Amino acid sequence: MVKIVRSADGQSVALPDGYRFDTDDVRISREGDRVILEPGDRIDVETGLPLSRLRALIQEGLESGPSEPLDMDAIRREARAAWEARR
Repeated sequence: MVKIVRSADGQSVALPDGYRFDTDDVRISREGDRVILEPGDRIDVETGLPLSRLRALIQEGLESGPSEPLDMDAIRREARAAWEARR
């Protein structure tokens, strides 16, 4: 259990070791009474998913044994080209 610190700007909590993030930004959302903090990843414009979630889904697919291995370098090049074309 952690204490809520109240200030004029709102509320905060000090995250214990093991719950800390390796980023300066986090996204916050609510599900019922739960407050959810997620790393503030960039969003993939094609899927609308945070890049960390997209990577996790790709990894899950790899671990489930696809019929052919994915060429991650080709996927990165294609994603980069699509991103640059939108700029």
